Amino acid sequence: MDPGRIARAAIPLLLLAGLCSPLGSETLTYREVEGDAVSTHVITILPAGEGFRVDLATTRSEAVVRQTFLTAADFSTREWSFSDPARRLELAAAVQGEHIVLSGSFRGEKVAKRFAAAGPPWNQLFQMGLEPFARSGQKGMAFRSIGTQGPGELKIGKMTVTRKQDEEIEIDGHPVAARHLRISLSGILSMFWHGDYWFRKSDGRFLRYRGKNRAGGPLAVSELLREEADEED
Repeated sequence: MDPGRIARAAIPLLLLAGLCSPLGSETLTYREVEGDAVSTHVITILPAGEGFRVDLATTRSEAVVRQTFLTAADFSTREWSFSDPARRLELAAAVQGEHIVLSGSFRGEKVAKRFAAAGPPWNQLFQMGLEPFARSGQKGMAFRSIGTQGPGELKIGKMTVTRKQDEEIEIDGHPVAARHLRISLSGILSMFWHGDYWFRKSDGRFLRYRGKNRAGGPLAVSELLREEADEED
């Protein structure tokens, strides 16, 4: 569930109201199985100004990829940093006026790009950004994400999300009413990738992802393991 794969950039998390207490933080843990490989995604969510700060650590074998997201109140991305030492990839991006400015380095080469800020919202960890949509009555929407791997590497790609039929799924042995969303690359590129996502119907929390993280790769399934709230005294 590498958030950057196939112009996606991300795996899972959040909801517009009720997920993050203004008095503390929340930690979500997801387990992903992709063929024989197992990854753990740990997300920490903190109120920050008028929005949120989200820290994501993805561990696979002994390698750790770290990301930090600063979001608006609607969870659209305002700033993002990405660190993958194993691939020698270090990125930072932020909305600056009329542009999203991307900088950093990849395999010793400097990265410096600018994308138009106008258009569909920027959702780098889009499972978080789509939780309000999952709870709404909308049928579909578009958003954009910067890729860190695959065909969309270091490009900003347009994604489309469509609402499927609500379902009851099993999480940790318990039935849960869920919203089923399908996310795909936009336009003709939709034939190359799509992923299915389930969000808890009661509050919009991301529960499960099922899809292929890369062309020709094995099926990947990620599920919520733990939810932990930390309130300040």
